[in-house]
Amino acid sequence: MNHPDTSTPDLVFLEQLVRFQDGALPADEIAALEAAMEEDPEKRRSFAVMQLRSMALHDQFRHEAFRSPDPVASSFRRTLRPALAAAAGLVIGLFGASVVWAISSPRATTERLFSLVNGGFEEAEPGRGFPTGTGFWSGDEAGTVETGSSEGGRRLRFENPGGDAGNPEGQAISCDVFQLVDLRPLRASLSAKGEAVLELSARFLDARPHNTKPSITFFCQIYLFRGDPAAIHKTWPMNLSESLASASGMVTTLGGSPADWKDLAAKCLVSEEADFAVIQIAARPNLRPAKLESLFADDVMLTLKTQPALPVRTVQR
Repeated sequence: MNHPDTSTPDLVFLEQLVRFQDGALPADEIAALEAAMEEDPEKRRSFAVMQLRSMALHDQFRHEAFRSPDPVASSFRRTLRPALAAAAGLVIGLFGASVVWAISSPRATTERLFSLVNGGFEEAEPGRGFPTGTGFWSGDEAGTVETGSSEGGRRLRFENPGGDAGNPEGQAISCDVFQLVDLRPLRASLSAKGEAVLELSARFLDARPHNTKPSITFFCQIYLFRGDPAAIHKTWPMNLSESLASASGMVTTLGGSPADWKDLAAKCLVSEEADFAVIQIAARPNLRPAKLESLFADDVMLTLKTQPALPVRTVQR
């Protein structure tokens, strides 16, 4: 019996490498490719060789593009030989040295946080005033309606702007609805996940007839704070400068069709120092005083997205 050469990767694996190089490998096959390389050092070597050859060829062709053109065939032959030689030298240097090559397969993750409660406004009606605790909507005058929702059976309707108890002299220029979200349960895992981003997304609808004035600006905003969420209402919004991070998304409308929902998102980096988030959605008329009518929000979500730290390769020569 002829024994196979175990130093040569199988054709299926090589075909996967080529498709990976071309960006044509689907996610499930990429996971299988990573798993195969974790188990087989020879496959890791083949992967490294292909990557190095690709880089060398790319660099050589890039330089050739700035030189005087030659006939295609002869130019390709002259370019290919030194490029492959360079790749071979890189491979020899890589594997002749003492190399620590750690192929792990950390992946970016996206996780919806259900600590933001009632994001579809299917449950309790919003309260009045800035919230004094986590897990419920409260703010200016707003209610819910059962028709025309973006998802589920209900949607939020902005009704009247209101002032801020912590800033009695401020003008009531927008209808704001808030929710406080406790981030402390995430703290233990945040530091181990690399870069973490909180994304607030929401859908808004200006169902007034097309080209109705004044224009309306919708907002979704997120602020991260350290401390006790039950105490922030005492000085809101004068304490905005104390936020650890913040982000905002906005869109301005002049009416439209009953199905013309606008998607907004706001993203900010989050660390284990953040204790809670202030979630704010709002509708602001851009000419005042103005009555708010046919202005809606729905499908509010808070998502944690993590991007693992890049792997480290240590080379000793």
